[in-house]
This record gives sequence, C-alpha cells and structure tokens, in this order.
Amino acid sequence: MQLERITVNTHDHYQGAQEPTAFCWRNHNYQIEEIFDRWYEGYMDSTRMPLRYYKVKTTDGLIFTLRYHELFTAWSLLVPAGDIEP
Repeated sequence: MQLERITVNTHDHYQGAQEPTAFCWRNHNYQIEEIFDRWYEGYMDSTRMPLRYYKVKTTDGLIFTLRYHELFTAWSLLVPAGDIEP
C-alpha cells in the first residue's frame, strides 16, 4: 500500500476535521461528489493509532481512498493501481 500526503478541505465541526469535501493531489484539485464508504481502524486497540478511511467519488467520476491519521492530523491518499495522472 503506497500512500501520499495530500491537502484536504473538510466539513469542520466541533470535533475538528470531519468529512472531506475536496482534496489536492499532485497539483490537481478534486471535488468530492460522494462518500460511499467509510471505516475506522485502531479505536478499540490502544496499541494502534486511530485512522479514518473514506472511499470517495470525485466530480470527474474517479474513485479514491483517503486516510486521516488522527494523532498527526494528517491526510493521505492511497495511490491507485495504475497510478492515475491528472
């Protein structure tokens, strides 16, 4: 699994970074049309870092998986197979 750091715009509420609305990857901006899956890791296991994953569809029709690392407040993107170039 290869991850790359990205910049993400979110719906920010009282809990800090929430659902992603747009992101920038490799100098290309993507608007998120739909979040169609989300899952969590590490919340029940104190030895693991809490991570949130979002599977999103962009307005271009592309599918990406985004990851939010709560400890470092950092977003990354799971680089798709075939390494899509904008």
